[in-house]
Amino acid sequence: MTNTLRLGIDIGSTTVKVVVYDKTKNEILFHKYQRHHAEQRKTAARLLEEVESLYPGQKFRIGICGSGGKNIAELTGAHYIQEVVANSSAVRAKYPEARTAIELGGQDAKIIFFYYDEKQQRLMTSDMRMNGSCAGGTGAFIDEIASLLKVPVEEFEGLASRGKTVHSISGRCGVFAKTDIQGLLNQSVSREEIALSAFHAIVKQTIGGLAQGLELKAPVIFEGGPLNFNPTLIKAFCERLNLKEGDFILPENPDTIVALGSALAVDELFSDSDKDEIDLNEAIAKLRASNGISDERKNASTKPYFDNEDECREWREAHKTAEIKGHIYCTSGKRHAALPDYRRYRPFGRRKRNLLCLHHGHDGQGWRE
Repeated sequence: MTNTLRLGIDIGSTTVKVVVYDKTKNEILFHKYQRHHAEQRKTAARLLEEVESLYPGQKFRIGICGSGGKNIAELTGAHYIQEVVANSSAVRAKYPEARTAIELGGQDAKIIFFYYDEKQQRLMTSDMRMNGSCAGGTGAFIDEIASLLKVPVEEFEGLASRGKTVHSISGRCGVFAKTDIQGLLNQSVSREEIALSAFHAIVKQTIGGLAQGLELKAPVIFEGGPLNFNPTLIKAFCERLNLKEGDFILPENPDTIVALGSALAVDELFSDSDKDEIDLNEAIAKLRASNGISDERKNASTKPYFDNEDECREWREAHKTAEIKGHIYCTSGKRHAALPDYRRYRPFGRRKRNLLCLHHGHDGQGWRE
């Protein structure tokens, strides 16, 4: 009998991550992290095709998590795993000594607090904090600052690693950060120091905005793509939290650790059964057929605004913009053709001779500004 593998998929706001896990060997066979550029289903289908080519004909028990995971799980018949549950499963299985997890994603940031339950003899989650609707202090924030400094995001880490001085930059909002950075650029602060300061802004936002006074107990495990690709960001966290060697954990493949957790959580949450085994070719076909658009959205977008041209013409007539008739005169006597927006002829001076008169047939009778 063929061994059924576990497949974990994390559909995030900016990336898709997959992990193939062999439960019998307790081994990760394959993992990959890829940006989806707002094409979650197409990217997921491409990654599944890659997995299928490596393991042709193999059946999988699949767990899907992430902000974009629920619809894809329903579409493919996979199990949907809440991402904090997936994260906890991975930490409990691989790094049970951890007491705090800091995870930075594309547009979200989380801190998960753990404790060891003596009765159950296992690691448990005690609390979780996550950012709200703002993507400040996340991977998207790094992308925004890299764009502002006109450097590829792949080179941002190298830039920050050469910085020496930390300046004050808002990590709460990209708009505020741009204002701060523009001021620093005007003061001729180097891009290296701005990049380093942006990392420290993320750290301040994560610790101050999410922890909100809760103690971040060591060991602290760092997770997520932004922390995987930016060692200087981890260094900034360690400096702010006063973490020394042994106080923090750099996991294997931190960018795909939550996807691993979703693969592990399938067996924790759902009974081991061959009824939920999925053929990847069927899942890929469903993803391709959906074309990234749900049936509800398709139905909502097919109904036209008007049933015929007469209806459209009638609506346009009823909502026709009023037009100014006549001519515009300056007090100097110069005449202009009337335009719907007379203000484009408003001079900037304060003298009376600069006032405008909208003429309706005879001088001096009409509207004045």
